[in-house]
Amino acid sequence: MPNAKIERLKKFYQRNKALVTSPFIDSELNVNNLLFQRVRKTLSINFQDKRIIDLGCGTGVLSTLFSDHRHYTGIDLNKRQDFNMLSDKKTSFVQGNAVELPFATDSADVVICMDSFEHFPNPQQAVLEIKRILDRKGVVFMSVPTYANVAGMVKWWSEEYGRYQKNTWAPFDFWKSEELEHFITPIKIRNFFERAGFRSFNIMGYPSEVVVGLFPWVWHPKIQGKIAALITFLFRLIAEPVCKIWPASSLHTFWKIEK
Repeated sequence: MPNAKIERLKKFYQRNKALVTSPFIDSELNVNNLLFQRVRKTLSINFQDKRIIDLGCGTGVLSTLFSDHRHYTGIDLNKRQDFNMLSDKKTSFVQGNAVELPFATDSADVVICMDSFEHFPNPQQAVLEIKRILDRKGVVFMSVPTYANVAGMVKWWSEEYGRYQKNTWAPFDFWKSEELEHFITPIKIRNFFERAGFRSFNIMGYPSEVVVGLFPWVWHPKIQGKIAALITFLFRLIAEPVCKIWPASSLHTFWKIEK
């Protein structure tokens, strides 16, 4: 019997195909390779000769960032036309979901999860599946929105008092409702992975999004552009040191997780 939440997610992302919630890919599907490489190097993640599995790969455009890998496999709820265009000897795509991964045990050296973890209907089961397919020396590379900040307070209040349905508020796309936008925090992420047997965690924040994490109204549809620009500029003056001390002050955090 189909999982109702997964079916709802499929339909939502069939209607909303653009990736608008990732720091690495904008709504026009432009890939921020500089940011991707900077984060990868800071977290010491190596893709050379690695088997990469990308969970919730969306359009699959992230696959264009890899060149010296052994093989990249993207998996998503929906099969997209882009997959045929992007596929080659070292790149393939499958349709599926994160709680029932169609991969063999120990079949991945790197599992990538770019801004999809917060949408998984059963995060704990997804982590158990990630552990199963990940090689003993493999790593998880994740980007995930974080709500252990002011944005999280707004999310809690908005959903608790009925402004939005539960697990739908996010500042993305001018505060339009999301589908299964869970209330994720660094503590919850660690708990999910620790319960599955992971022991090593490395986290970094994103200074450019400290303004959204601490003042999410900057992306509100009613705020004037000049005011938003001024607030963004002022936060830019303090973003770097704040982000180093408190990574969850930014809207997104980036993770390297190992067994």
